[in-house]
Amino acid sequence: MPKTIQFHPGPRISTILLNRPPLNVINIEMMDELNAAWDEIDEMESQVVVISGTGDQAFSAGVDVADHVPERLADMLSKFHRIIRRIFESDRVTIAAIHGHTLGGGAELAMVCDFVIAADNTNIGQPEISLACFPPVAAAYLPRAIGFHRASQLVLLGESISAGEAERIGIVSKVVPKTDLTTCVDDYVDRLLTNSSCAVALTKKALREGLDHRFERALENTERIYLEELAHTADMREGTQAFLEKRSPSWKNR
Repeated sequence: MPKTIQFHPGPRISTILLNRPPLNVINIEMMDELNAAWDEIDEMESQVVVISGTGDQAFSAGVDVADHVPERLADMLSKFHRIIRRIFESDRVTIAAIHGHTLGGGAELAMVCDFVIAADNTNIGQPEISLACFPPVAAAYLPRAIGFHRASQLVLLGESISAGEAERIGIVSKVVPKTDLTTCVDDYVDRLLTNSSCAVALTKKALREGLDHRFERALENTERIYLEELAHTADMREGTQAFLEKRSPSWKNR
């Protein structure tokens, strides 16, 4: 029985709720449970998968900083990027229903879904630079999705943006009042299920061709830079340690 997610599988609709309130922080245990859930989704050949978060405060505030320590880093990236790749490459149509804080790895998990429906109280951001880290998925995905300069604004400055701004620049499909989020998701699901499942799967395959496979190659490269270069810097170690110790970091700039 999953401890960090709520999983409801089905041949037509499967739902996954990130379930570590209040902020639904993604730890390695959750990554394992997400990958196990996806095994079942693939076996069942679900047509639509909806991913959301429990509680009122957040879809997800990101990957657990405690899992960025050197002894866990490679395992964490491998497991997180595995579920990211599986969602991105899947024949299933994926809908991220987000609200509240959608930050770091939480934002990355949402952005690789086919649709991102956001409650109007959502704030989206990539704050990793404040820990002397960078977000490999966002670095691989955002420059092509929203343009290099806008991606630089989000990733290099660590800015958070509103749901409305995210919709304007193309990170979010639609913004609705928080009370209407479930109704809007249900409407998308109903409309998707009226179409041929094999036609939808092949259309998704064609849309991925439109990306020219650059995301997959880019993610391989950003993961390599993260593990082989960034992870060996003193500042990344200092950034994560300072966060865990609840103090301001003291950068060595190396």
